[in-house]
Amino acid sequence: MHGYASDNFFRGPKVYFAFGALAIAAASGLRALVAMPQLAGHIDAAALSAGVIYGGLIFLYESWGWRWMSTIRNLNGTWVGMITTTHNGGATVPCVMRVRQSWTRMAIELETEQSRSRTTMAALYDDQPGDVGLKYEYVSEPRNLAVQTMQTHRGVCTLAMAPDSGELRLSGDYFTGRGRETRGEITLHRVTREQLGFDAALNKEKE
Repeated sequence: MHGYASDNFFRGPKVYFAFGALAIAAASGLRALVAMPQLAGHIDAAALSAGVIYGGLIFLYESWGWRWMSTIRNLNGTWVGMITTTHNGGATVPCVMRVRQSWTRMAIELETEQSRSRTTMAALYDDQPGDVGLKYEYVSEPRNLAVQTMQTHRGVCTLAMAPDSGELRLSGDYFTGRGRETRGEITLHRVTREQLGFDAALNKEKE
């Protein structure tokens, strides 16, 4: 996974400062606790340093805590949708997108019957009225049995977020660079928070 940008309140220096202050306070409190006669000699006070506690807090928040203790959009899972492209006169093809996301890192893979793409950078915007969505750059590679006109290329995708009956939907535009030079529209909805393969995701969609 690679890092991703976000304008969310729960990202940036202020969060690290808060964890630092909490770690210092926790370390001071725990040292006072282990100095009590009942515990003295049984717990190594050096193991309760602010640095150790800070590292533990960051690890827990990065892995799990941000999902419940922040307002950052959790896009983890498998998404299914359609791509309408200018290639071949406006063809529409099914696609499957898989998102792996933590507090500071993200990876997005998108598959069609002809190609697979992966992100090289991403930005998640959810704190700007009128600009709530996901933007990313990707590299797309053809499958082994893809048509000869399919070549490796780069592209940029901009997806807006819209809630639908409590669940997020993504829709927007993309365009590709040299080697492809097409553009189109993408619509996606999440079918599960698990990571599914292409065929399994399409079957899940039919259920």
